[in-house]
Amino acid sequence: MYEDLTEFVTQDTSNTTITIVGTNADLGPHENYVKLAHLASLGQARAIYPVNLSQDGDTVFVFSNKEIKEPLNSRREFFSGPNDILYFVTDIIGHAAAKAVQESIYSACREAETISFEDGYQGVIPSCKDYPARN
Repeated sequence: MYEDLTEFVTQDTSNTTITIVGTNADLGPHENYVKLAHLASLGQARAIYPVNLSQDGDTVFVFSNKEIKEPLNSRREFFSGPNDILYFVTDIIGHAAAKAVQESIYSACREAETISFEDGYQGVIPSCKDYPARN
């Protein structure tokens, strides 16, 4: 089923999706931003098949302006230490980012228009509007 879609879209199987996730929360050490990128990439996995193949460049970049130092409300008292809070904040933002990434990919597909492209299958890159809906 999906192999037909890959062939329909392009003559080879390499495609790249680049995602950029921005936040204004200060997540502390670098490894929390790496974790955020991994969690956000789940949105790509939910929306793209196949994803993260060896030949493609599917990537998630993360940045923060670190404007908000304590993004949690008063319920943060349920976490024992500052690192626990940062892990929790990273998890919350990461899963929200995954949902946003997934929805942004769906939205981009719904809004895309077919374009002429010499290397595309039959000389075009079709939009999902040209591909029959599946139940």
